Amino acid sequence: MKKRLISLLLCAALVFFVPAYFSAVSGAAILYGDADDDEDINVMDVTYVQRYELGIPIPTAINTVNADVDGDEEINIIDATLIQRYIAGIIDSFPVEAMKPTEAPTQAPTIAPTEAPTEAPTEPEDEVTKIGNTITARFTNNKNWTTVNAYLFNSKTGAYLTKWPGKTLTNPVTNDLGEKVYSITADVTQYDRVIFNNGSTQTHDLPLTKASSGYFIQKALNNHLMAGLYPYGQEAEGSINTVNMDYPDGYKKAVYIWTPAGYDPADKTKKYSVLYMCDGQNLFGQATTLSGYEWECDETVLSMMQNGGDGVIVVGVACGDTNARRNHELTPNLGKLSSAVGGDTSYQNGGGKVFSDFVTDTVIPYVESNYNVNSIRGIAGSSSGGIEAFYIGMENMDKFRYIGALSPAFILYDRAVWDSYLSAKDFSGNVPRIYFFCGNSEKDPLEQALYPNATAMEGWMTTHGYPAEKMITVTDTNATHSEAFWALYFPDMLSYCLDL
Repeated sequence: MKKRLISLLLCAALVFFVPAYFSAVSGAAILYGDADDDEDINVMDVTYVQRYELGIPIPTAINTVNADVDGDEEINIIDATLIQRYIAGIIDSFPVEAMKPTEAPTQAPTIAPTEAPTEAPTEPEDEVTKIGNTITARFTNNKNWTTVNAYLFNSKTGAYLTKWPGKTLTNPVTNDLGEKVYSITADVTQYDRVIFNNGSTQTHDLPLTKASSGYFIQKALNNHLMAGLYPYGQEAEGSINTVNMDYPDGYKKAVYIWTPAGYDPADKTKKYSVLYMCDGQNLFGQATTLSGYEWECDETVLSMMQNGGDGVIVVGVACGDTNARRNHELTPNLGKLSSAVGGDTSYQNGGGKVFSDFVTDTVIPYVESNYNVNSIRGIAGSSSGGIEAFYIGMENMDKFRYIGALSPAFILYDRAVWDSYLSAKDFSGNVPRIYFFCGNSEKDPLEQALYPNATAMEGWMTTHGYPAEKMITVTDTNATHSEAFWALYFPDMLSYCLDL
């Protein structure tokens, strides 16, 4: 509530020639590999096949004839792999039968079984407390609207609870500031967005998640009425401890460690997961932010706890004290920079590895030695912090359970560089969940420039074998490059990444 008062006062595509085959039965053209039936074979076809096998919803029905590239009358991961190999040029025609299972051997193997392992079994992974699908969202009418409506809808299907302007909310309660607080209960698996309005004036589209609780109206941003977040019914804000650590570049770097309300250092039986984030100065309070907005990480975690979820310790690693230093520290050196960088030399020979090593070798050991934590770790960031968080996660897939890359600066490298980097990775193990987000507002040329690569990365990674079910890409046509929008999607990121 204290912070509420403060608030009040660029995708290159490869095109291949594919022969058309004709069905002997119907005479219809069969374009093997074209699972999404768009007359082209690309990474989206791989994604369709993977999601079809896993039962994950896809925008349109899959063409099962085109997708069955090995001709075994089944759609499975073998078909997805063959399409990937076709796109990469490893095979040049369909259908392919080489990957069908071979017959079982006729005699038992002659190699003697190895001895039983002498090492003790590993401990089971820490689990996240699941939250029910139904949550209650509150709206504080701090602008004294005569009528308050809530328009609930599904951003994927377009389904809505009640036609615009939505359901009129009644029976408010009055808070300590004399403001009326309205509420609405919803199943977030049916409706994932809400717009509060009075019929003529409305908020931005607000993600409705298992980490959502309260909203109030903030100032407008680019003609959009922004909503601030707060954990309804939670007065305690948690606490922040600032630790200045020696950074390899020869200066002290501030690391902000926020623990949620209820955290007791003496209670060693209660463990917390940890989310490590770039740009720590923009996470918790408007007093230190560079833009006038903040990520509202603390409000989101407290809201998630109010809904029955676990607490999360959020650790923010501050950026450099100048834009040039920030650009250097948060740019992984992956190869030749793209032409989009122009003449800005601060991105050249990026120090992203140094920053990554600092997080994994200095910050994480400090946190895990001084706080009650479990094995669940996440890494996230936005813009340059988004590309760096992604890089840290890729370099340390064994250390992080999830990655959040919001408005990531993937534009710094062209597709060829990304392909070279990703092709060297082994994605066959237990890889992190990844949440990609980017806006595409016509009012923000920077966010529009980031959009193509930011939204293409999921497909690029699928091409290199990253499981589609471990990634999601979320977009917002009206979102700009601002903490105000990253704050709105932070609850959505946490809900997905923690698999609530």
